Order: sequence, then structure tokens, then C-alpha cells
Amino acid sequence: MSELQVYLLAGGAVFVALVWGYNVFVERKARRRAEEAFGERPGDALFGKPTGGRQEPTFGELPVTSAGGLDETIPPRRRMNAEELEAPGGPAAEISSRIDTVAVILADDPVMAEQLEPLLNALQSHTTPVHVEGIVDEQWHPIETSPKRSWRELRVGLQLASRSGPMAEDEIERFNHAIADFAASVGAVSQREAPNAAAARARDLDRFAAGADIEVAVNVVGQFGAALALPRVKALALELGMAETAAGDLVSYAADGTPEFVIRAFDESHAHAVANHLAGLTFGLDVPHVADAPNSFDDMVAIARSFAEKLGAEMVDDNRKPLTDSGLASIRRTVEQVVADMDAHGVPAGGPLARRLFS
Repeated sequence: MSELQVYLLAGGAVFVALVWGYNVFVERKARRRAEEAFGERPGDALFGKPTGGRQEPTFGELPVTSAGGLDETIPPRRRMNAEELEAPGGPAAEISSRIDTVAVILADDPVMAEQLEPLLNALQSHTTPVHVEGIVDEQWHPIETSPKRSWRELRVGLQLASRSGPMAEDEIERFNHAIADFAASVGAVSQREAPNAAAARARDLDRFAAGADIEVAVNVVGQFGAALALPRVKALALELGMAETAAGDLVSYAADGTPEFVIRAFDESHAHAVANHLAGLTFGLDVPHVADAPNSFDDMVAIARSFAEKLGAEMVDDNRKPLTDSGLASIRRTVEQVVADMDAHGVPAGGPLARRLFS
């Protein structure tokens, strides 16, 4: 063997050793950053454990594979209560582990906004909304409105249920794969909730939503079968502070600009048969979407009474039976109970989480 060959072999061995040492250094650095971010920095409380007194939620210790990898799904754990599922964030943050399955991505090098395009495209196929947020100044910000255009820490939330039903386990698994593939493509690590645990939470969330998803209605119909003139109905609605939308709907808005209740035709078939006349009116209040549903119900009943008095009509239930004060009080108690249940589940009626869930 020539002297040149000996030098080449020695140089190659040194190069391999340097590459191996660099890889070990990078891996340890990534592991240390992930452990710090998931353990000490406030994180999504989906994976935290409660302690005495007030404490910011954290992810806890990361599971590590035999190969030292940190790109893992969180295994199923015991059922968590509402407090543990509260997710911290900035004032504009939308993701909450109360209604989302949340994945977190950690990168040593900042992930540029342009690099997110493949992930955002992959997430468009989901049947429920997906939100992406990045850490800026220790707070989560939606990437669309983030004051910075690159992030070392990102979280992605896939909504677990909607009025269409709960998210299926295979779709959650597809979400997890998209997160893992993206993290690998940018040299980052990620943490994701186990699909079976997320699917179980989705079913629980759907059962809760089914029990809270109610609309209360009060009907005003003409006496002795008399029809109500539509122009008079619209004029009276405007007189009583309601508004007509571009689509022709009559809506009462709360002080914050959100809809409280609407007026629609009580008998659509009659509305089409007799031009500009209605057999009756239905005042409907979508409870999960209204912030102060009991008081909004009172307002709706008061306006319905005014309509009945001024149109020579009467207030009835869906079976055309007259609504009594006791009947209205019973409906209000139902509204109060639904609102209390939603508060107990951490999804207040009329709040952003309720509007997302009941959509």
C-alpha cells in the first residue's frame, strides 16, 4: 500500500469520525431543546398533570425511542378533566385541546412561512378546520397574523368534532402523518396525540355537543288561520330594532354584533303559495352560538309578544298550542341548563370554541 493510500484512508477515517460526532451533537442539542420546550415552557395542557395550586400546563416528559428519536405520538393516558385540557395562548390564539387534537413541531433552525406551504396544502383535505400557530414572544399567534414570518415552535390543531359528527381515527392518523412528514422535511421534531386517544376524545366531544346543540323557538301565527303580510312583518321588525340582511333574513344582533335570534317563516309551503303573506313566524335562537342565551331568550319572547299584539296574532309552540308563561319559563330553564353544561365543559356558549364546534 502506497503512502498516499495510507494518508487517504486516515483522512477518510477522520472525516467519518467528524460526521458522527457532529450528528451526535445535533441530536443531543435537538433533544435538549425539545425537553426544555415541552417540559418547562408552558405548553398545551392536553398532556399535563395537575398539581396543587395554580400551575401553567406543560407537556411533561417526552417519550424517547431506543434509537433516541423524539418524533413520537403521545400514548393514550387516563381520561383528563376540563382544567387539564385548557390550552394557553396569546390573545389571538385559536387552538384549544378542548376541541382540537394538537401537534407541536420544534425546530433548531427557524421554519420560514414559505416552508409551511406543503403542510398547509396537505391539511386542506380534512373535513374539519385546521389551525396553525407559532410562538412569538412566548405566546402563540396564528401564522396568518403573526408579527414574525418564521418560527422555531409551531402547533397545529385539528378540530375533533362538528355538527357533522366526530373525527374518525383514520383521519386523525392521516393528520399525524402529515405533521411527522413535514417535521422530517425541515429537520424538526414533533409530538402528536395517539390517534385512538384523540378519536375517543372526539366521540366524547360529539356526545356532549349533541346534548347541547338545541334551538329554542317561539311561533307567532295569525288567529283563525289569518295570514301575516310580509311587508308589515318587515316594517315591524325594523321598528323593534331588528335588521334585514342582504339575503332578506330578519336578525336581532347583540351589542357585540353577533346574531342573537332570527325570524323565519313558520310554514314555508304557505309562504310560497301566497305571495307576500305568511301563515306565521318562527323566532329561533341557536343556544350554543349566543353568549347570553337566557337574556337573549327573554328579549326574543318580548319581541314575539309585540308581534303577536300588533299583528292580531298569538304565540304558539310547534304544535300550534298556545304558549303560556309556565311553558316559556320551562323553556328558559332548559336554556339555562344547556349554558351551564357548556360552561362546565369549558366551551362557553357564544364563545369562539362554541362557534367552531357547533358549525
